[in-house]
Amino acid sequence: MVTRDDQPVVSDERGLPLRQLRRPEHLKALAHPRRMQLLDLLVAEGPLTASQCAERLGDSAASCSYHLRQLARFGFVVEAEGGAGRNRPWRWAPIGNHISAGGSPAERAAAEALGAVLDARNLERIRGWSQRRANDPWREAADASDWTLRLTEQELADLVQAITALIVPLQKRTFDGVVPDGSRLVDVLTYLLPRPDAPAADA
Repeated sequence: MVTRDDQPVVSDERGLPLRQLRRPEHLKALAHPRRMQLLDLLVAEGPLTASQCAERLGDSAASCSYHLRQLARFGFVVEAEGGAGRNRPWRWAPIGNHISAGGSPAERAAAEALGAVLDARNLERIRGWSQRRANDPWREAADASDWTLRLTEQELADLVQAITALIVPLQKRTFDGVVPDGSRLVDVLTYLLPRPDAPAADA
């Protein structure tokens, strides 16, 4: 299966559809804060028209329309039923993204630019949660922890796989549009980051 502009979509071993982001133009299409905001908005409230997006984001309809068209060009959003022209609604395409830095300088630069936008978005989500945590009815169920672990490379890979195995079924359910009673959107942010190389501790 492919999306627009020959962007491949595959399913991982658990059946989760994943968009393989390799080419610089695919990576650059997402590397814009407003486009990230539009995607988040469509996930939470869509389908929405460009005018409705503009009202919620404090932007112009023309600006939102442009960014939505760019996202649609690469299959990140699609037109929803109903409406026409400026009144046509958009919805997000329920497909995961796998970012590959590639080998060329252009691919690496595009991946780094997208990574910077994603990091900024995630930091904003953390700040937003910190500000509203005290009054959120789910504050006891939520969690924000940090751990420092000494792991081998294989243990790190195994930990990533274990976390992924827990999350993927819930992500697939979200992609399928299943909305259990009493559910909310929850941001799950995982950063498993090896520190710079240092002399390894003797066993």
